[in-house]
Amino acid sequence: MIESRKRWRLTTPDEQTVQEIQKELNLSSVLAKILVTRGLNTADAARTFMQMDATCMHDPYLMKDMDLAVERIRQAIDNQEKIVVYGDYDAGATRF
Repeated sequence: MIESRKRWRLTTPDEQTVQEIQKELNLSSVLAKILVTRGLNTADAARTFMQMDATCMHDPYLMKDMDLAVERIRQAIDNQEKIVVYGDYDAGATRF
């Protein structure tokens, strides 16, 4: 078995902050702990984070060759080709 050389640093969120966010936003304790651990220490910050809309997202055309990808997808649709989409586990986390 391969042993990792990395050491995890686990943090413990402030329990009072977790309880305040949990109560004010009616969340599970697990979700409140995750939010506080991510640095969202107020109910307003957590609410804003969870109510993200399209105005918070980056323009996808800022990615290199996005126009070429869109053109190829349209070609595949027109030709009734099968399309497979691959992505890694945090592909949507580019805003953090």
